[in-house]
Amino acid sequence: MQWTAIQRNWPAFTEALMQRFPETEENDLLGLEGDRAALVSYVAERQTLSAAEAERQVKEWEQGAVPADVAMDETRDGENIRASAAHIGVGEDVYADDRNFGDDIEADHPVGRKPSS
Repeated sequence: MQWTAIQRNWPAFTEALMQRFPETEENDLLGLEGDRAALVSYVAERQTLSAAEAERQVKEWEQGAVPADVAMDETRDGENIRASAAHIGVGEDVYADDRNFGDDIEADHPVGRKPSS
């Protein structure tokens, strides 16, 4: 994760932070407003760690996966749609019609009926 993304979506990350650092409090985390240095100091204080160890643990958490509630937030819909292009096969045109599959010209048969031969 990039810290700028964490900072932009700070309230959504508080749950993940509380899971990673169980001694933290939601209101305290929200009050940090995405300030990384303040988070490191807060984690060091609450978890009774040295500043270096708190920095290491925050960095380790920061390198983890984006929580699902942040990744799927509606404000990120456009970004997620653009990222989905990575899953389109080579040579496949997202705007192509389905005529290449061969059945678009034929009418659909009524449910439960087979075409007559």
